[in-house]
Amino acid sequence: MLTVRRAPRSRVRLAATLGSVESVTALVLAHVAAGGEAPAAWWLAAFAVLVYGASGVVLRERAGIRVVLPALLAAQVLGHAWLVTLAPDAHPGHEHTAAAFLGLTPAMLGAHLLAAAVTGVMWVLRRRAVEVLLQWTDAGVVPLPVVRRTDLPAPRRARTAREHRALAPTRGPPAGTLAIA
Repeated sequence: MLTVRRAPRSRVRLAATLGSVESVTALVLAHVAAGGEAPAAWWLAAFAVLVYGASGVVLRERAGIRVVLPALLAAQVLGHAWLVTLAPDAHPGHEHTAAAFLGLTPAMLGAHLLAAAVTGVMWVLRRRAVEVLLQWTDAGVVPLPVVRRTDLPAPRRARTAREHRALAPTRGPPAGTLAIA
């Protein structure tokens, strides 16, 4: 009989939402540590949507982490550089210099790298959790219970006719006759 098992990879909404929250939290914490102020709420919301979409693609295994994570990091860095270029006064608390890479200081680049690393670790751990759960359901992975045998008494040997006659009672009515009342 052919049995089709559906992998739990189709339902990733909760995992993608948790991943988005984790990634945005890591980005805010690293951003504050590197520059002093958190980005605007609309920028964080846009980034959360971006991470949610990327998480859905990665956790469904439609694209590899090695492809999506660098693209996500590039989107972070380019988005930050875009904000610095368009409105440097609206992005206070940062010391952006024109000599830095895309207007970002090394500390800020490190903050974005840290946020991307948190996202990548989260994806790896969630994928591994799904693999472990699937392995538990594979046939033959869980060992069958072992039946422990206790020492059973040796089977009796069948008696011969001679032994039956020797063991027949010597007193009372004959063993082979039926009593008639």
